[in-house]
Amino acid sequence: PWDAAAGDKSTKERRTEARERESETRQRRTMAKDLWKDAEHQLKELDMDLEDEGGNNPWDAAAGQEVTEDAHWEFWMRKNANEGKGDAVFNGLEYKPVSTMMPVPENDENPYWGWFKKGTGVTK
Repeated sequence: PWDAAAGDKSTKERRTEARERESETRQRRTMAKDLWKDAEHQLKELDMDLEDEGGNNPWDAAAGQEVTEDAHWEFWMRKNANEGKGDAVFNGLEYKPVSTMMPVPENDENPYWGWFKKGTGVTK
């Protein structure tokens, strides 16, 4: 027998706590799904051709920049992994620049460099 006065939890209390934990877990999973959905939408927005609206494309604004040998250590580290064959990130994604400035300039000389799904962005 359970002694409520001694601080033991009843079956009902344990069931209530278990339901609350399950509810929290469901909420977290839903939030995670929505988070990725938002990220996909943002990437699609970056892929849009903004020149029709009088703005510059953030991918084209940074397209003139190149990976240099004296910088971008992560790129070179990943490229030279596995005896020069490249690691999974290097082989599965593209390392490319994108302008993060607003408004987007015609030419961004200091863009953000990142790993993106192949085919993301507009190439010149």
